[in-house]
Amino acid sequence: TVKVVLCLCRTLKTSIMFSRDELVHVYYSALNFRDIMTATGKLAIEVIARGRMNQECVQGLEFAGRNTKGQRVMGMVNAGALSSLIYGDIDLMWEIPDHWSFEDAATIPVVYGTAHYALTISGRMKKGDTVLIHAGSGGVGQAAIHICLHNGCTVYTTVGTEEKREFIKKRFPQLTDNNIGNSRDTSFEQLVMLQTDGRGVDLVLNSLAEEKLQASLRCLAVGGRFLEIGKFDLANNNPLGLPYRETSFHGIMLDNLFLSPPDWKEELHEVVAEGIRSGAIQPLTRTVFTDKEVEQAFRFMAAGKHIGKVLIQIRPEEEEKVVIPVLKPIEAVPRYFCKEECSYIIGGGLGGFGLELADWLVLRGARKLILTSRKGLKTGYQSSRVRVWRGYGAKVEISLADITTESGVKSIITQANNLGPVDAIFNLAVVLQDALLENQTEDSFRVSAGPKPVATHYLDVLSRELCPELRHFVVFSSVSCGRGNAGQTNYGMSNSIMERICEARVRDGLPALAVQWGAVGDVGLVADMQEENTEIIICTLQQKITSCLEELDRFMKQPHTIVASMVVAEKRSGSGGAGNVVDCVSNILGIRDLKTVSLHSTLAELGMDSMMAVEIKQSLEREFEIFLTAQEIRGLTFARLAELATIKQEADSNTENPTEVSPEGIELLLRVVGDESKLSEIILHLPSAINPVEDVKKTTLFMLPGVECVGSVLEPLAKNLQFETICLQMGYVYMGDTIQEMAKSFVPHIYSRLSPGDSFNILGYSFGGILALEIAFLLEEKGFNGILYLVDSSPKFMRLLQYVHLGTDLKDMDVKLLCTILRLLAPQDATDEVIDILTRELTPINGFNERLNHFLKMMPPTNYSLEYQKAMGQAIYTRMMAISVYEWLHNKKLRSKLVLIRPSSSIATIDDDYELSKISEKEVDVHFIPASHVTILEKIESAINGFHA
Repeated sequence: TVKVVLCLCRTLKTSIMFSRDELVHVYYSALNFRDIMTATGKLAIEVIARGRMNQECVQGLEFAGRNTKGQRVMGMVNAGALSSLIYGDIDLMWEIPDHWSFEDAATIPVVYGTAHYALTISGRMKKGDTVLIHAGSGGVGQAAIHICLHNGCTVYTTVGTEEKREFIKKRFPQLTDNNIGNSRDTSFEQLVMLQTDGRGVDLVLNSLAEEKLQASLRCLAVGGRFLEIGKFDLANNNPLGLPYRETSFHGIMLDNLFLSPPDWKEELHEVVAEGIRSGAIQPLTRTVFTDKEVEQAFRFMAAGKHIGKVLIQIRPEEEEKVVIPVLKPIEAVPRYFCKEECSYIIGGGLGGFGLELADWLVLRGARKLILTSRKGLKTGYQSSRVRVWRGYGAKVEISLADITTESGVKSIITQANNLGPVDAIFNLAVVLQDALLENQTEDSFRVSAGPKPVATHYLDVLSRELCPELRHFVVFSSVSCGRGNAGQTNYGMSNSIMERICEARVRDGLPALAVQWGAVGDVGLVADMQEENTEIIICTLQQKITSCLEELDRFMKQPHTIVASMVVAEKRSGSGGAGNVVDCVSNILGIRDLKTVSLHSTLAELGMDSMMAVEIKQSLEREFEIFLTAQEIRGLTFARLAELATIKQEADSNTENPTEVSPEGIELLLRVVGDESKLSEIILHLPSAINPVEDVKKTTLFMLPGVECVGSVLEPLAKNLQFETICLQMGYVYMGDTIQEMAKSFVPHIYSRLSPGDSFNILGYSFGGILALEIAFLLEEKGFNGILYLVDSSPKFMRLLQYVHLGTDLKDMDVKLLCTILRLLAPQDATDEVIDILTRELTPINGFNERLNHFLKMMPPTNYSLEYQKAMGQAIYTRMMAISVYEWLHNKKLRSKLVLIRPSSSIATIDDDYELSKISEKEVDVHFIPASHVTILEKIESAINGFHA
């Protein structure tokens, strides 16, 4: 029999634990603070449920529903009431009065049971007592107030909000502000002592913790009784500090009542029943959630905003008072459960994973286990696990039969059938014989195959005949089969054969499942090898055994034959940097000591064949996310490998520890304003690492900045370059509408500085890169050649960059541009609120010039003239439009050498060379730098100087 259990985020299928009690179809279940504390981890499950067999589903203490006769009942259970079916304790169930609904009844059992158990039974409350009840607007609080007022007691209570204070006064007119304190601090202590003339109260029903608990203790009168229904301080063993006034402390653990003798339960049953008959017990206010809103219900109650009870409606109530209920279908996560009368075979059951699997099966209901092992019980841990399962009532037998022989497998199945019909077979047996392929032998393949395909073959053949009731046939495979792993060719082949056996069984209409596991870290082979310091190579991260069992639960209830579970390693060089990459490749080549080879010899020269090249390519991509072509790998050297690894490690480090937030949108392209007094100069000499006066052999580098065309952007780079650096800046002067027109206006300034036969050197950053391409073409037309350094730039890349960050909506781009200019010119005034207002005002206006004029009217005072601001807006807009339409329209390709310097990872999907090879006759030299589009200028001087040298 199964039931559906509602949990925080999903609905689970679980089993019914049969007992002598009555089966109830649940209509409503209520949440209590214990459920919140266990769900959020503030209260350990062990505090609530004794024994692992009872700790699976602990949510829900009370319910209202119908028994199998159709009668309406309400009751309490130790755990698991938040479900569709439950076995209720007949000593803690009550019939629901006809004038109450299921919703009314679900508010009763726990709150009134707790209140009566605390006040009446433990606290011996009598007429005339004074009682302090904390959290009076809560379920137990309201129930306790009802009981106390009905018995003629004076009540003081606390609440957390003004809304709850008003609710208490409305719900209980006998209580005034003089009876109601604040539960959020300790001020209630002064209120109680003032209203009782310093005497204190006879009983405190406490649910508060820490300093508020101590304040409550001080409120006790001589001979007072402190009734603690909270769990926090008890679970954490916090000191109590009970005052010396003949007072007593009572820990009210209603949970213990469920395990108490029947006469204890009968006493509480009669007290509650009498309260219902006398009218002392009345339904409470509540908030109701559906079975689709369980998570919302938990969050609502955890926030402390509720008044009264929080209920979950499992199914709607019928109008008739007596109805024989039928099972309600509910979408739930399927789960695997065992049959008590059946037996279960686990090959390799005494290994690390085998023990955990056996434990999981016992917790899921298995009571007859056969564990196979070559050596039997050999550790104290194995023996202790077997004793635990036997303590749960399971029969566990250890078989030493040889699972690699037909007679051994037949003996195992016969032994299992003697316990009960075999319901499932699990083959976890394994023997490793790892070695590189050239070192493998026929014997190593035979030894590896024994417990894997050979045993699986015999289990398959014999189970067809001897296990007619078999529901599951499960073999544990490995990622070494599905993904490959160095040194495990034989192991991978053995697993592959097992998987083919499973596929054949499925074709024959028989059950079969093969699970490819990655590395399991807690138990099993990997854990054992790590303890023995055995060298291992793993392509995945280690998966927790709890995660493995959770995935196995899913696999057992799905239709596919071959499945896999692994934690894929993040593709980065990570912990070891260059050493990991170099070691990986050297291992593949079989080079034990790198000192014996030249680090500048290519891998092909070092003996790399085609198979090794494929393995190196796959390993670099899979393990280190380094992508190279087959040709690049043939020309690869260990020196270059170390360089690539270092670059990758720095890129990962920058990703994991960012020092600043990268700009987005148009701010990625437009970042500085410039000095208004200097921007009229097209030629700007920038200080560099050489002295242009003393160095007569100096080489000139013409530099073109980004879209702002302001030379100050390039100053930090120029000072470290071994060139005479000249920046060509447009500032915000109009020099044409297209890239071609702008480039043409720069050519005379470069041409005048070149002599016949000279080579030119041009560096273009971002927008300046596409200007540099056009300038180079015009210079080549005049007979010059040279080198172009393009820093994160190409025609295709710039269009993609603009598309990714600005989109294609021109109106939206206009508004973003003007907002960015505001941030640059008046950062102190460009608050989020001002930007929002500016955006709302600019959006309805048509045309950029009209928007620009409106923008200038709104601009706060700045250090820049109005004419400069207008020129800036018009110039940037013109350049952005030029980028969006620019293409290489020439029939010729460039003869000059192109050097692309770009970030290791691009913000746009594009070829490594940014498609510059389409416009260049020569191969494009690509340098990868661990930086972004913004920070790349800070890290490229070595690349430029090195190429120049």
